[in-house]
Amino acid sequence: MKYFFLIVIILLSKLTFGQTNQYSEIVNYYNTVQNFNGAVLVATNGQIDYLAGIGVSNRQAGTTMNSKTKFKIASITKTFTAVLILQLYQEGKIDLNATFGKYYPNYKGEAKDKVTIENLLTYSSGIPNAVKNLWMRPYQLPITIDEFIDKYCSENLEFTPGEKSNYSNTEYTILHKIIENVSKKSFSSLLQENILNPLKMENTGLLNSKDIIPGLTSSYTIEDSTNQITSDEPYFIENYFGSAAMYSTVEDLFKFNNGIFNYSLLNESTTKLMLKPNNKLDGAALGGFWYSDGYGTFNKPFIYRTGGLLGSCSNWIHSIDDKKTIIVFNNTNRTNLYELSEQLYLVSTGQKATIPILKKQENSSNALNLDKVKGTWLLDLRPDPNSEPYLKDFILTPTKGKEFEGEFYGTKFTGGYFNTDWENLYFAFTTGDKDNVYYHSGYIIDDKIFGISYSEGRKFTSHWTGIKK
Repeated sequence: MKYFFLIVIILLSKLTFGQTNQYSEIVNYYNTVQNFNGAVLVATNGQIDYLAGIGVSNRQAGTTMNSKTKFKIASITKTFTAVLILQLYQEGKIDLNATFGKYYPNYKGEAKDKVTIENLLTYSSGIPNAVKNLWMRPYQLPITIDEFIDKYCSENLEFTPGEKSNYSNTEYTILHKIIENVSKKSFSSLLQENILNPLKMENTGLLNSKDIIPGLTSSYTIEDSTNQITSDEPYFIENYFGSAAMYSTVEDLFKFNNGIFNYSLLNESTTKLMLKPNNKLDGAALGGFWYSDGYGTFNKPFIYRTGGLLGSCSNWIHSIDDKKTIIVFNNTNRTNLYELSEQLYLVSTGQKATIPILKKQENSSNALNLDKVKGTWLLDLRPDPNSEPYLKDFILTPTKGKEFEGEFYGTKFTGGYFNTDWENLYFAFTTGDKDNVYYHSGYIIDDKIFGISYSEGRKFTSHWTGIKK
């Protein structure tokens, strides 16, 4: 039993720190190569496996991202709108098969008595996307929702409702108005009462351009031809209404994800209805997202919802069978977020990521003998990546078999233990003072060392890296 706890630490090191390092390598790669500046969350069965932020939040002020940074989530807003509609359906206040004029009698377009609520939810109304060729102009002057719908969402139908799915913001702007008509409340109030408060989503809301939201990131557009980074064009975010006007954090959106799949927002029957794809409409589901039986790396059924508004880009994927959730928010427009999500999913399912830096590591020789690791390692113990380097020596001396002793942070120790059974060399040891015991574990790749320290008494966990002196 002498080494039982240490072996458990090594196992956790294998499953957690090796995996965490791979996630970090992926995020760092996309930050370097594809200008990813954002936040990432990976979870399994409702529990967070990895959470991080990286890059620049505000380029004028030089502030950096973290996992609590708030983002404009653009069209992910549509799923919140869909949940509010389905809650009203569940309460018997809306018939999904009824034409929407029943709930919006003042609507002026042809669709009023021809398009159902279900058509609106699945982008299959046939109402033209009148703003398609106007770029940002409809969003650069204040306008009420009634004025917006009259001007941009009320033209004659261009195809028979339900015939096909033609994605736009039009349907969800109309649904925003229907929610207010039926509930007799503002969209923002009902959102707060029915979703945000029950799920304790304290960092999420409907955004107005006049609002000052602490921690809300700026967003930036990267020109294709010049790679020049500029601030997004000015616009009134509120003009996107229930189609794209919300902000959130990756952790809050994960609460929303769990609220859906734990049946906290809708009962099981309505949730299944929400998730069911319409195969005639390219897999569009009533939840405002799409369903797929599998595609590429995601080879099991999953739902996905993207968001893109100039530099504000987001991606949310939930793999239904293995209950994996990948959420990625970004404040620039040049990162392939689906590809990034695929790489994170590979690692989360125990597979190898395929980005070049990790393939190179995989091919490098990890068969380190214990004599090679003997000596002094220079560790960087800074509390977070944005702090100044905090360097300390780690003296490591193999003794017999797989045991070692040494000195860590000025404290001598014995009873260290290596595990050489995996592709990397894993280790664990403990140190202590008169008040506390400190548990340390990690692994070695080539001449680099990665580790973590934990103290139950002092309630802290510290990650560190280092190189061989």
